[in-house]
Amino acid sequence: MSRTYFVKSSTLAVNLVINFAGKEGSMRILENIFKYIAIALLVLIIITIVLQIVAREIVYFPVSWTQEVATFSFLWMSLIGAALGVRNVSHVSIDIFVSKLPTKLNKIVAYLVEMSIIFLMIIFGKYSLEFSFQAQNQMSSTLGISMKYIYMSFVVFSLLTIVFSLEKIFNIKRADK
Repeated sequence: MSRTYFVKSSTLAVNLVINFAGKEGSMRILENIFKYIAIALLVLIIITIVLQIVAREIVYFPVSWTQEVATFSFLWMSLIGAALGVRNVSHVSIDIFVSKLPTKLNKIVAYLVEMSIIFLMIIFGKYSLEFSFQAQNQMSSTLGISMKYIYMSFVVFSLLTIVFSLEKIFNIKRADK
């Protein structure tokens, strides 16, 4: 993957994200889409694990692919859930000092936190994307699918987290007006 391609696609993605993140209705739709994807993945995990238990303990015919499906689904579900946690402020935070700050300083700290998250997610996303393309020819042992699709979950996590952090920054700026 060439650096020029990465820069052009990154610029396009940033413009789309900035336009998208500023709209509350769009963000709610995006959140709901990924909530339903996470729910579907949870259902898939439950079904495959039950199938594996039934196949091993009752039918005495183990199904080999169920473990990979459950593992890959869990990875995708966890990362989608972590990104949704960023939007809903569901992650653990210690705000004993920040809550005692004046309102203006509190907003500055919130802005710096979100900018730090965006910076880290850009780096994480860049290396995740590179890693995904490097794993393009690596196949999962049982399912035989490219591991690129599994590792792309990290890229999706990065992009969702960036979008949700940008939304928070826009909300901080709106509150100032």
